[in-house]
Amino acid sequence: MSVNNVFIAAVSSVSESVKSYRSKMPGDVVVVGPVGGGKELILSGDDLLAGSVSAPHKHAEFRELIGNVLKFDIGALLRLRSFLYLLTGTGIFLFQTHNTLTVISLAQQNEKLREQIQMTSSVITSQELKVHELHSIHNIAKDAAALGLIASSVPPVEIQP
Repeated sequence: MSVNNVFIAAVSSVSESVKSYRSKMPGDVVVVGPVGGGKELILSGDDLLAGSVSAPHKHAEFRELIGNVLKFDIGALLRLRSFLYLLTGTGIFLFQTHNTLTVISLAQQNEKLREQIQMTSSVITSQELKVHELHSIHNIAKDAAALGLIASSVPPVEIQP
């Protein structure tokens, strides 16, 4: 016996017990549709024999709710097609959630890499400026040597205004 058959058998036995409970409910209760203000009337016992209509029963909505619960057919959910629809929907939902989380993770990694590129670019730019400065100093020293000037042994003095 497969797992599905065991589960269906268990549901069937519960369904049979619910039906037997329902059959034990009082048989002389009749629900009359909406009257006047839109509330249901429940006729029972003496009212049925006398043919009179009494005020709306305060438990009509509760009895209707219980009746609807007892009428629920779980067999529709146990059908293979319904199960496959639910399984497919769940799979699509999980796939979409995984994709969303992956996109968020990639966006965070992208932002980190952009910051690293910006810092690296800043460092490279400063190094290029330093290379240009040193190259200019070397060119000036070469031009001065060509003119016959020699480098001073005294360090330069900066004059501040």
